[in-house]
Amino acid sequence: MRARQMVAAVFTGRRGSRRLKRVLPQRTQMWKSVRIAARDWMANERTPAQAPIPYLTREEVERFFRAIPQGNIRDRLLFDLIYRHGLRRGEAAQLTLDDLRGGKIWVARLKRGVPGGYPLHPRSKQLLRAYLPIRPADPCAYLFRGRRRTAAPLSGGEINRLFGKYATAAQLPRRNVHSLRHSIGVHLMNTTKWDAADVQDWLGHRHISSTMIYAQITNKRREARYKTTLRSREIARTDGR
Repeated sequence: MRARQMVAAVFTGRRGSRRLKRVLPQRTQMWKSVRIAARDWMANERTPAQAPIPYLTREEVERFFRAIPQGNIRDRLLFDLIYRHGLRRGEAAQLTLDDLRGGKIWVARLKRGVPGGYPLHPRSKQLLRAYLPIRPADPCAYLFRGRRRTAAPLSGGEINRLFGKYATAAQLPRRNVHSLRHSIGVHLMNTTKWDAADVQDWLGHRHISSTMIYAQITNKRREARYKTTLRSREIARTDGR
């Protein structure tokens, strides 16, 4: 088996991976390195045709937020942060009170993402100010605490369940909260004022290839860029004048 095929087999779990497992014990550092290399290689090889991106349009996202009761400040803040900062449900669950200070949010990215601090949107600040006074005063350090009076955060499963409930009420085609992360990726890429590097930084992608999948969803950015060429003097005339 060629090395390229072996790496793909390790990642996808096909039969060829058994051959490597016999050579490399699963619990060794070498095996872990192979797994990481396989995952990175497959991420670079993925194309939109192989893995369609499940995202929501701007109108669908707005419909989703209209389905959340105005009085449910916690859920409105939860999904506002998930959408605006492209949070995975695990990243949202692990947010602590100390992660939102001074008008910024610190995101500890999962899946080997790049952690960082980001400015909070004015709407997020407004929701945070309304939420903190009504949040139970207990020793729990997490921003979104679990149902029971423990130090545990709201679970990722519960976050996904809540998203599904509101998505169903809004009659949306997506029922997984991760679609909000994909949605902000597409929306930011379509703003034209953000380039791929900006979106990569905002979503905490370690590799630009993870970001570029959002650039291939629509032609909106391409069309906007084309319009700027119509006013440019750098483009040669072809009318013979």
